[in-house]
Amino acid sequence: MSTAAIPPIAPEDARISHCPAASIDVSGPWLFWPAEASEALRRSLERHGQLMPVLVDRSEGSPLLVAGATRVAVLAEAGRDVLCLDVGPLDMAGRGLAYMQSNIGRESTDHLIVAAMRYFRSIPSADMAPVFELLGLEPRSKRLRLVEAWLRLPAHWDRLLDGVPLACAELLAGFSARDLAELEPLFDGLSWSRGNAVNLLTWLRETCLRDGTDAAGLLQDCGVGGILTEGLSPKDAMARISQQVRQRRFPSLCALERDFTETARRVAAGTRWRIVQPDQFESDTVEMTVRARNVDEIRAASAELARIAAREDLDGLFPAEGA
Repeated sequence: MSTAAIPPIAPEDARISHCPAASIDVSGPWLFWPAEASEALRRSLERHGQLMPVLVDRSEGSPLLVAGATRVAVLAEAGRDVLCLDVGPLDMAGRGLAYMQSNIGRESTDHLIVAAMRYFRSIPSADMAPVFELLGLEPRSKRLRLVEAWLRLPAHWDRLLDGVPLACAELLAGFSARDLAELEPLFDGLSWSRGNAVNLLTWLRETCLRDGTDAAGLLQDCGVGGILTEGLSPKDAMARISQQVRQRRFPSLCALERDFTETARRVAAGTRWRIVQPDQFESDTVEMTVRARNVDEIRAASAELARIAAREDLDGLFPAEGA
């Protein structure tokens, strides 16, 4: 039959039977969205029985599960037979489509989309149009492009999708297999925001291209392995890693920031003034702010500003001017 759609099953075609749970083959690769049984499902099956049959394909004899793995598992634990609806014969793509249609209300997260796409991309003859429709993917959309890029990564990376934003897919796909192996610990157990992950991988990629090195060597030079084993909180570990990689990518800028911060702290010490460089040294501009709750505090801040202006070490606030 065509892989484009699953034909409706008319009542006269329906073949419903009770099958021992142990007789149902639940190993099909089209069951790509496994889930733990909820307490609500367990209670419903216990109190009311199985109200909806699972889908099976019996075209080859014994029942091959097409959809309903969670219900089969719960009923098997209870030692009960399973109510089955035979929807076969279906080919590999047809089974995958039937499985997705039976899970039509499930949220299409990046993790689930990638799992489904890996399955269908492994079937050369599969018509992807109904797959895209069921997954809510528009042809030629950015999200589909990112999913396709992710599929070029080793399949075991899929487990990291909760901590690796899909927006990183194209960047990650540009790294070698050896580099990916070195990058993997950065995302195993750490949940990066989209912006921070994209920045980190962009800095790594650009530094490797500039210095003619690979990510493995660069991460070693930045001491990333040590940071990951120091027992830091995930937030602190990610901040340290980003800082080290950024310093390698922008050594001059980071030196300017370091010198400016030191000077600003010294100059403003003992005052209520705050001194910052507002635009990453794209202009030789200093921003000075103060908070006052009354007239007396304004006058005090004014006196402090006069003392700051009289200092002889203000050149450090304008490092680009002296460069």
